[in-house]
Amino acid sequence: MDERNTGLGFLVILALALVLPATSHVTSSYVTLTRDGYQNVVVSIEENSGFASCQEGLDTVKELIRSTSKSFAQALERPAYFGNVTIIFPDSWAADPLCSPLLTSANVSDLPWARSHRADIRVTPDHPVFGWQPHSFQYGLCQQSGLPINVPSSFLTTDTVLAKGIRMAREWAHYRYGVFDEGGMPSDQRHPAGYLTYQTESSDKILRPNTCSDLKTPSGSWSSENCQSTSTADSTCEFVADVNNPDIRSSLMYRPDLDHMEKFCTKENHDDSVPSKLSYHCGRLSASEVIYKHSDFNPGVTPANTSADITFNVIQNPFSGYHVVLDMASFKDAKSFEIARSSLMQFVSFFVDPIWLSVDVYNGYNVTELQPPIVLDSLIKSELLLEIAYLEYAASSSDKFGDALSRAQSRAYSGQDVIILTAVQTFSSLSTWVKSYEDNKVNAHLVHFGVSTTKVDIAQLTRYGSSNFVPNVINNRAMSAYSWAVNTLQSIYGKTRTDRAKIFEQSVIQNSTSTDLNKTGSFYLDSPSSRLLVSLYCMDASNAVNVESFTLVQPNGLRNKTTYPMAFEDFYTFTMESALEPLPQGLWRFEIIFLSILARPSDKRLDIWAEPANSSQIQLRTWNSALDNQPLDFTKAPVGLYAQLTQDNKPIRGANITAFVYASDSGGSTSSLLAEIPLMDEGISDVTSGDGIYSGFMTKPSNSSFSYSVYYWAYGVNSLAQVDNGVYSRQPTTGSVIPMSDPVPAAIQFNRFEYGPSFQLTTLPTNGFDQIPPQRITDLTILSYDSSSRTAVLGWTASKDNYGTGDFVTNYRLERSIGTRETVTTDYPSLAIVDGTVNVTVEVPSVNEGEYVKYRVQGRDSFNYGEVSNVVSLAGPAPSTGGLSTAGLWAIIGTFIALVVIILIIVLIRCCCPVEAKRRKRQAQRKMRNLFSSNDTATRRAEDTPVTRYQSPPPPVQSWTSSDMNRDGGDPPAVRRESHSSSSSSDKVRPQQQPQVEVRQKKANPAPGSIQGSERIYFGREDIDRMTTAQRSETYSERLDGAAKPIVYERPYKPNPVSSRPVSSQVTSKGFSYIHGPNNKPLSQSETNLYYTDVTLRPPQRADGVPQPSSAQSSLASTLRAGLRVNEEWRDSNNIIYTDPRFDGQSNGQSSFDPQLHPANQVGLPPALPTVPPPNFPRMYNSDVGYADDHRSSHMSMDQYGVDPQRMSRSSSKPSLVSAV
Repeated sequence: MDERNTGLGFLVILALALVLPATSHVTSSYVTLTRDGYQNVVVSIEENSGFASCQEGLDTVKELIRSTSKSFAQALERPAYFGNVTIIFPDSWAADPLCSPLLTSANVSDLPWARSHRADIRVTPDHPVFGWQPHSFQYGLCQQSGLPINVPSSFLTTDTVLAKGIRMAREWAHYRYGVFDEGGMPSDQRHPAGYLTYQTESSDKILRPNTCSDLKTPSGSWSSENCQSTSTADSTCEFVADVNNPDIRSSLMYRPDLDHMEKFCTKENHDDSVPSKLSYHCGRLSASEVIYKHSDFNPGVTPANTSADITFNVIQNPFSGYHVVLDMASFKDAKSFEIARSSLMQFVSFFVDPIWLSVDVYNGYNVTELQPPIVLDSLIKSELLLEIAYLEYAASSSDKFGDALSRAQSRAYSGQDVIILTAVQTFSSLSTWVKSYEDNKVNAHLVHFGVSTTKVDIAQLTRYGSSNFVPNVINNRAMSAYSWAVNTLQSIYGKTRTDRAKIFEQSVIQNSTSTDLNKTGSFYLDSPSSRLLVSLYCMDASNAVNVESFTLVQPNGLRNKTTYPMAFEDFYTFTMESALEPLPQGLWRFEIIFLSILARPSDKRLDIWAEPANSSQIQLRTWNSALDNQPLDFTKAPVGLYAQLTQDNKPIRGANITAFVYASDSGGSTSSLLAEIPLMDEGISDVTSGDGIYSGFMTKPSNSSFSYSVYYWAYGVNSLAQVDNGVYSRQPTTGSVIPMSDPVPAAIQFNRFEYGPSFQLTTLPTNGFDQIPPQRITDLTILSYDSSSRTAVLGWTASKDNYGTGDFVTNYRLERSIGTRETVTTDYPSLAIVDGTVNVTVEVPSVNEGEYVKYRVQGRDSFNYGEVSNVVSLAGPAPSTGGLSTAGLWAIIGTFIALVVIILIIVLIRCCCPVEAKRRKRQAQRKMRNLFSSNDTATRRAEDTPVTRYQSPPPPVQSWTSSDMNRDGGDPPAVRRESHSSSSSSDKVRPQQQPQVEVRQKKANPAPGSIQGSERIYFGREDIDRMTTAQRSETYSERLDGAAKPIVYERPYKPNPVSSRPVSSQVTSKGFSYIHGPNNKPLSQSETNLYYTDVTLRPPQRADGVPQPSSAQSSLASTLRAGLRVNEEWRDSNNIIYTDPRFDGQSNGQSSFDPQLHPANQVGLPPALPTVPPPNFPRMYNSDVGYADDHRSSHMSMDQYGVDPQRMSRSSSKPSLVSAV
């Protein structure tokens, strides 16, 4: 076999082009929302993004940001705009002379904190699976931010993609605020596009679309004919909304591509009963409510200024390297310091990229610059390693550690990340530096070696970096504090600089000093690599490694022997790379030969990292719930542990990932394994199955430790881990699973190891007091429904205590809600658990159409309630689709029945009492005809009174008097009521006319048989004309000679003062037009009511009393009041003067009134009076007036009907006997 020297003879390629840019790292964002909008938004443009030129790329990205800002602002009631955006060019653009003038600043110190790997929005080449679709994957709970937004370049450059701003606003809600999608996907078990639900009025199910909009359902259609019937509908049914839904404005978390979509769902139109991701994870909260719960919108925060312009900063990636602070004074002993020193030396030995490195050492009194910022070459690296190796432990105070932090912050201004190796937990000026590091956005990474049961307060410095606690693992031949520290530093490098993947780790055990000197083994390189980094070191940093030679054998048999490694007493490292072609994938072997020593050799550890030659390398990225590296409240939610596994940006499925959690023991000096937590990508723990994000939860914390250390191991065997070579054209964030169309193995086998980050808790579990609630129920289901008894059977998997790690709980609380009504809760203290499930029967109440009965359940232990479950619902009666609703139909039926009953009552009354009606009719006709056939003036008038008053509050009155027309020497002034009624059209039925009655006197308590008072009744000429020309029941001569005849008087005459009233054919505000004849002369007021008579009033008689004689006046008054009763027939004639006193009419020519022709002065029937034609309006017959001889009819006034036009219109349309009111 050929042998090649892999020492200094290796061609070390430091060209920047071979260093792949780091992928997105999941940490807290730099973004804040102020009055000037979102500040510190970072947008990175990756290499090979597909733009024709850097100018086109920059202009396109700026336009996208403006559109996103506008769309997101208009989607909220409280506007939030983009204010300050930093765009980072790819390295190839920054080095291009044609592109460099586009940079707004070439000085790294202007924006030293910005990082490409921490960008909020990443402009990338088209995704190999999701194509042009922008996406931000979500992995955590509601309101927990998602992964950075990936924007494929074709999304920006393709003109056929519409609503780009709205789509990006949706992704910003995913990323910034943890808002989930609304809607669903076909065949999705948890979030289907259409789903079947029971109805409250039927045992059948109905098919509902999974939508969220202003309306219950936007216009659209189902995907197939099978979906039209519930008997044939299945999980593949999808409701497809029309793109043009002009009435739909929300929610853009459902369909941002609809033409008029522009708003987030609000509390008013959020439907939490649909099985969308938002309803499932956020419950009752709408998209807007989730956003407003973020600290960006706290009540004290001033809303963003809508007029603020976006400020763009265009820079190259300011990351320049690392500044390391080694705190010698904080370690408890020399052995702990040796671990930190040796791990730093290994970190420096693998420093092969052309980036800066500087090192400061704090000894308790001052800060020493061990290495100023420099790009290391092999010679400088060797000298630096020697200087670090000569450092000696010296315990001292940490009070002046702020000086070291000050120097580190100054290095951060030049674009360096800060790495702090210390064992200090706190010091006097820590709070000052915490605020300074946060304000200046220092990217600080803590590697903490102090094992303790108390909190590590210094971790607050890492708001924009990472916290890593090195556990003091002892008596473990596979793990030690030294190996943990070495791997932690390499993980920091891989996350911040390049994709340096840990592919192999193994303990190398020597059982004797003489015979066990040769060690061999193998590892699998799953993809071509540009560089391999190999480290062999003792598990105890104080021991010597004693290596004679180290050889790597490639899959093709080519041997690579290392002759010039970085060899120190406790470690042996080297780097292998090839200049001609990538290092091949396949099964590699290693051969180690140790030196023979007298003492028993210590256990060794072999670690191998690989850097990718192309995008096919499998990448593992890890994080936890503490994105800002602040302590977590375990009583509110379990600690989430997450890992993302990808190959060429494609999600890998079917892999095995485990998180190993270590915590300090009760003594605080050692650490041990607390839990092994499997991480899953099944769509339950991590929201979406198939997105490559594996999730798990730490549900049982330590009783003694605040700090926890985590490392992850991911592996795939037998080609079971797969990626999708197909294309998924649907939105990848909507369903609970992303289906694969063309699965292929990601690799035959692979291993990945990742250390950190760590996390802390705010409090420790208290013995004797339960602080941890039961797990959330996620599968509440309606098992059956019986509409006849209105009972439903609900079922769910029994909840376990302590986030699912304890025993089953039997105490549950069930919530029932209907629309906006008050929620009803029912507690079940002890439900039976059968085969791990719980069933309960509930009564379902009646609901209105369009409403839903919703149910939720939550488990309860002795003190705590778990989170509420998913929602299940039953639909009420279907809402109206244009026909009559059930309530409306019953209202119509009820009204019809009432009308039938009323008609039957009227018919029965008329049929039972026809004789009495006819008798009254004939009596009224006789009295009127006899009255005007007599010239008897013997009847005396009623007693005069000086007071005029009304029986009910009158409308405004208008009075007039005449000095030359009176009766008996002095006539009280006549009173005319002025009407305020009007009609909007001349063809409407005029209001009912009533007799005008003036009460002259009314005694409170008259003696029996005495006169109670008097009244004056005004009537018109047409009344006389009708009564004297109608068919009579008896003639005047048939009347008794002794019958008293009434005295009729003329009304005083006064010309109409409104002689200049305009003439019009339109309806006036008084109710009708007043054009009458060619001369259009107004009719005088004296012609509106021509005559009057006085009537004596007597109190009502007892049934056994002697009836009082009626005067002619009272007979006339009763007749005038009674008018024409039902079934009376009169000949209708237009040869009369229309004299409604409520309106001013007009007639043709001179007044036709002649006092000499007054019928009271004639014998027999009065001659026909000269008249002019009146306006042709329908006459109204008053059927509601009183009967003759009834004194209560004198109470008639306009008030009785003036406020009820409908009641007035119910009268007959026959001519009125009395035209006065």
